[in-house]
Amino acid sequence: MSSLATVTFAWAAIYAYLCVFYVLLYARARSAREYLSFGLMAASVSLYCVGNGIYVQTSDPTTALLAVRIGDVGLFTAFAFYVEFLHQMLGRKSRVIHAAYAYAGLGLVLQAFNLFLSDHATEPLYSWGPAIAFPSRTWVGQAYLVGAFVFPNLATVAVLSQRGAAQDAPLGAVDDFGRWVVRATVVGVFFAGGHDVLVRSGYVHAPALIEHSGMFFGFAMSHYLLDRFVAASDELSETTLELGRMYEELQATQERLVRKEQLAAVGELSAVIAHEVRNPLAIIKNAVSGLRREGLASQDRRTLLDILDEETDRLNRLVHDLLAYARPVVPRGRSLPVRELLRRSVERARGGVTHEEVVHVVYELCDELDSVYGDPELLRHALVNVMENAMQAMSAGGTLTIRTEPAVFRSRTALALSFIDTGEGMDTLVRAKARDPFFTTRPSGTGLGLAIVERVVRNHGGEVSIDSRHGEGTTITFLLPVDAPSMIPLPPPGERREGRNSDIRLPRASSNPPASPEAGGDS
Repeated sequence: MSSLATVTFAWAAIYAYLCVFYVLLYARARSAREYLSFGLMAASVSLYCVGNGIYVQTSDPTTALLAVRIGDVGLFTAFAFYVEFLHQMLGRKSRVIHAAYAYAGLGLVLQAFNLFLSDHATEPLYSWGPAIAFPSRTWVGQAYLVGAFVFPNLATVAVLSQRGAAQDAPLGAVDDFGRWVVRATVVGVFFAGGHDVLVRSGYVHAPALIEHSGMFFGFAMSHYLLDRFVAASDELSETTLELGRMYEELQATQERLVRKEQLAAVGELSAVIAHEVRNPLAIIKNAVSGLRREGLASQDRRTLLDILDEETDRLNRLVHDLLAYARPVVPRGRSLPVRELLRRSVERARGGVTHEEVVHVVYELCDELDSVYGDPELLRHALVNVMENAMQAMSAGGTLTIRTEPAVFRSRTALALSFIDTGEGMDTLVRAKARDPFFTTRPSGTGLGLAIVERVVRNHGGEVSIDSRHGEGTTITFLLPVDAPSMIPLPPPGERREGRNSDIRLPRASSNPPASPEAGGDS
């Protein structure tokens, strides 16, 4: 193999490497299209070098003709990619790019129909090269080569003048020295391209220059492209660190807001608590006074002792629910099997009512979603609370239907978990106050059950909805995200009342009667 062929094939290998490198780089940074156009331009120049290398090495006319055609294809497409690349480096959009690609496509079509080369031969390409004669060009081939050189000229003039270069574009952001380097390499490619067009037209008998001068252009452009890539990578790293710091600050702020929310809730409810505690204390005091009377009958003593037990239990329930309501609810979640969670909750709820044998539990569980993300203890507490209320609302017996179905909540996949009872239901006034702390229609209730349930579900990233009509039963629906929330959700302002469920999308409601815990949900 001759020295010139060896050098030409070496350039082809280098250009092929640049093609692979920049195409892979573009695959990682899809927004930087100049990487792709530069890589494809390198591939075209590599093909051009292969054609030239085959030509200078062969002595067979048929092989030489094939080599020239290969070189033509590489040259046509390289010009088109060169035009787009320089426009990308300038940060400009122009119809010249589309025209250059269309012209390159026309050249490929004409080449396929063998309209560029004639059967006549000219002199050898250069005197110190191979003795094989270079195929002569048809007038179509010569005219096409001249026209193909126009588009790179337009792109080259744009770079030399730097007109319209955006500041954030690769060439718009380089310093003055860098601009001179770019201009010098572009001028070199300009003259090398013009020289090779004349050579391939048969007007000049000399070696091709693009594959040699193009290396300076490739090294210069690679420097600025890689420098830009490294700068973007460093900026991304700094942005990532800044986002991490902001996320930590947001979490800390959120935790403070959660604590403040609890303190505010306790402060708002202080007056109500005082009232709720005073009533049992007054009854206890009266009972103690009655026990101190001499000559008290044994039946009266037992009655007063029963009153003391009842009011003591009431105070104990009040303190228990108050602590549950006031403490921060921070779920420690994991993936939970829905069927097992419901089974255990139903067993516990049945143990909390005296007439559980007359309440029939029906399961209507979907197979699409069989798990949910959450804290097992907190969710079980909320589920038991709702099911106990539903069973208590059906003192004469009835059916509690537990239904699951897929849903979408705030653009996230969620599980809709509904509890449908056939109890007496709620009227409009009771339904409006059902979520209020300390609101209850039961003498032994504390009125904190449903408030606790709502806070548990909300802090799991979900929401509770109530659908109830007097005499038609009640439906309480939990919307629980299937995946873990990114952080503890805070209550949106004004969304604690019924009728603010615009983010909830469920399948069409069934014909089963609605239902849910009556009268504000007591634990």
